[in-house]
Amino acid sequence: MRNGLGRMLFTGAAAALAIGFGASSALATTATLTVKVTNGGTYTASSSSTVLTDHGVSVTCTGSKASGSIPTKTYTAATTPVKVGTSATLSFSGCTGPLGAVTVTVNGLPYSVKVDSKTNGSGQTDGMVTGVKTAVSMPGCTFNVTGSAPGFYTNGTHKLSLNPKLPITPLNKAQLTIGNVSGCAGLVNNGDHPTYKSVYTVSRAIKINAS
Repeated sequence: MRNGLGRMLFTGAAAALAIGFGASSALATTATLTVKVTNGGTYTASSSSTVLTDHGVSVTCTGSKASGSIPTKTYTAATTPVKVGTSATLSFSGCTGPLGAVTVTVNGLPYSVKVDSKTNGSGQTDGMVTGVKTAVSMPGCTFNVTGSAPGFYTNGTHKLSLNPKLPITPLNKAQLTIGNVSGCAGLVNNGDHPTYKSVYTVSRAIKINAS
């Protein structure tokens, strides 16, 4: 019973995070970073699997779609992370737990897409999605997920991987936080920081080069 409800709860949180990505935003770090974005513009992005893990419990959503804009532009900033675009829309499908469906309400759009490292030799750049503000509801349990989700973008595949395991040491810490918990039988608690993993394929071959 405990594991079943736990999976259900965390499925809802997974959907919330996948939105792309508050109470727990990354703090800015003083570090000069020049970010060059080419082949930019409006985009759509989709993922066929999202996985949220917290306290050893993993759950999945079977689909997520987003759209927004990452324009062609060069940014030189003395503080990081550097905002390069937005996620203006977001949707999820197939977000279920072993006890039934979970409803996720996405609030506060657009979310910001930010760069948080230099680009490595494999064309990968650390980044994060910030400004997440979602409400998760299921039988006997409601809570919010806010904050920022870590990830990295790969130029060669134009994929955004939301994953705490990054190819480059990030300049800032990004994390999501659970709050406003009601019910939930003590399985989800205020202040929890769940781990989210998903890979979004971006519709256009945007290139990001940071130095």
